[in-house]
Amino acid sequence: MASPTALLSESEKKIIIDKLKEKGVPDSCPMCKNKKFLLADGYFSHTLQTSVQSGIVLGGPAIPTIALICTKCGFTSEHALGILGLLPQKEGGTK
Repeated sequence: MASPTALLSESEKKIIIDKLKEKGVPDSCPMCKNKKFLLADGYFSHTLQTSVQSGIVLGGPAIPTIALICTKCGFTSEHALGILGLLPQKEGGTK
């Protein structure tokens, strides 16, 4: 049973892990070779900026990702949800 503060359900986590395996994500950390990872209990959203000169702009286009975290060294790898096929379809069949 998921904890009351969990952001992702166990079924969502399984779907994400299955997609990562399907895409061939390595099962060992590229930094320390550890074979145990945690799946971040939520998504990241990286806002795309049109300029670094205008400061940080909130809102607008973004790249939603999920992160894997090595349990030994803390190395974090992020994976784009769109490439994994985990974004909802918009009208017209585009993501």
